[in-house]
Amino acid sequence: MTAPVRRYLWFGVALFLAFLAVTVGVVTGWTQPLDDAWRSLMADAEVPWLVAVAKGFHVVGGVPVATATAIVIGVAFAVAKRWRLFWSWVAIVAGAQILSTVVKLLVDRARPVDALVHESSASYPSGHAMVSGAAIGIGLAVLAGVVWPRRSRLFLGIGITYALLMALSRTYLRIHWLTDVTGGLLLGSAVVALVAGILAMRSTGEEPAVDAGSDRE
Repeated sequence: MTAPVRRYLWFGVALFLAFLAVTVGVVTGWTQPLDDAWRSLMADAEVPWLVAVAKGFHVVGGVPVATATAIVIGVAFAVAKRWRLFWSWVAIVAGAQILSTVVKLLVDRARPVDALVHESSASYPSGHAMVSGAAIGIGLAVLAGVVWPRRSRLFLGIGITYALLMALSRTYLRIHWLTDVTGGLLLGSAVVALVAGILAMRSTGEEPAVDAGSDRE
């Protein structure tokens, strides 16, 4: 096992363990004082134009737009015959969505009562942060770095920034607790890291990003 593969896999495991720690805090109620304090801070910081921006993220990260985005990107990989990237993309997005749904059902946490938008599902973890932010945002950045290795850091920076803004927007709208988005980012990023580790394991070189043509089959 090469060093890049080990880094991806160990990072994925570390993120997953951090997610478990946050989940324990949520289930036991240990994190609720922090969540309450953050919710109050977001309410005090409410201004109309930021609410409008956050609602824009709400739409972009919603199921219709996120699903359409995931399909378009998957089709693009398939048309380009980047099959390793295609199946990695499917694993990242589908894995994050399935895990988000399962954890929501298991934890069944209530959302804040003064939310500025409506959602009917359970609160923990945040699907917007986990699927749209981490899986689609960071996941796409990682896979784009495979195609254009020299720009991998730029892509990753953009992906992480998008994921963090998506997470922040959920707490600003008070539709999620702070630990909801934290758990979502951690678990979604763990999925990305583990899939990236498997992708790197299947590549022929030592670098985690294969060259632009090496994933053609």
